[in-house]
Amino acid sequence: MSQLPALVYRDKQPQTVDSSSPIVRIQKMIFEEAAAADASDVHIEPSQGSTRVRYRVDGVLKESLEIPRWMHENLVVRIKVLARLDISERRVPQDGHITAEEAAGPDIRVSVLPTRWGEKIVLRILRRGRSLMTLAQLGFRPQVEEQLHGLIRRPQGMLLSVGPTGSGKTTTLYACVNEIRQEPINIVTIEDPIEYEIDGVSQVQVNEKTGLTFSKVLRAILRQDPNVILVGEIRDADTALTAFHAAMTGHLVMSTLHAADAISALLRLTELGVGRPVLSSALIGVVAQRLARLNCPACLERDFPRPIYLKHLSIQEPQQEKLLQSKGCAQCRFTGNRGRIGMYELMEITPRLRSTILAGSEFDIRDAARLDGLISLTRQAVELALKGDLSIREAYRTCNFEGGE
Repeated sequence: MSQLPALVYRDKQPQTVDSSSPIVRIQKMIFEEAAAADASDVHIEPSQGSTRVRYRVDGVLKESLEIPRWMHENLVVRIKVLARLDISERRVPQDGHITAEEAAGPDIRVSVLPTRWGEKIVLRILRRGRSLMTLAQLGFRPQVEEQLHGLIRRPQGMLLSVGPTGSGKTTTLYACVNEIRQEPINIVTIEDPIEYEIDGVSQVQVNEKTGLTFSKVLRAILRQDPNVILVGEIRDADTALTAFHAAMTGHLVMSTLHAADAISALLRLTELGVGRPVLSSALIGVVAQRLARLNCPACLERDFPRPIYLKHLSIQEPQQEKLLQSKGCAQCRFTGNRGRIGMYELMEITPRLRSTILAGSEFDIRDAARLDGLISLTRQAVELALKGDLSIREAYRTCNFEGGE
């Protein structure tokens, strides 16, 4: 029993590692390199021979360094101590959080997963010092931006932002809140974790370990006289049903959902137990989005993509001479990319769509959405590729082919 405190720290952890030790220096170097590269995630991946460290920059993982195999376990322990995790437990996944020491420093979400050659760590970098963006700064098409301004000022209903991990869903919702936070309304958010601190908005941090779940907080918030509720993510049936109930009883609810595109979001919600009558009644709009890497203008050259890409993107032979890619140069650090662009498809729920959602098939809903002006992500990606802004490979990577054009 005398060894227990050294294995599981119950209170503030003692400094068991010298700040000048190699492990501490490597950990600090990884964190500093991630911040300097503006990485969104850090992957520390053990293998049989060594441990590699990769940073996700502009949506793509880039290999940075290799660490000797014998140092991996000590590095894991170091990060677990910082995240207040159980250093003696190596058999089950663990999630933790490293709070920034400086006011403007990044918070770090830690995920530990046991693998064949040891525990893999993924760090999500959350920069608290970032300023909130407005809808105008996100790069919406003028018509889409105008529609969004109307949707976020509705008295009630559900507005969803959907897309894969790292597509900017949360940033879009924060921009929506930023547009209306000065108005005389009560705005409450439920987040895991809180990514931006917003003046004038009540923000609640979810804590799964203590039972403070999205659905439990949401029920409590409904007794707090809210006008607008931001739910960080709809993850389960309980949260989905509670959120849609709130959207039908005089509240504007905004949330994110993992789905390929706007129509796929409807199918995902039905899987979570939200009935079609509730969907057609409560939903007011769905924004599906992607972030695509732009070609570097300094090293553009003709693109000769694989025929399968052209086939799926419906690009005809006469159009191929417009296709460009960047080979990489000193200006883009030999990546071939200079920044990213947002692509957004907005499905505003019109009377025609409401009736189609109630009784139609997926194909009927897609046809109704197109008739109401929805421009698909695939079509937008092809337009950007034909203008030379995206390579065909990037357009193909960021598109959804489930629903076609």
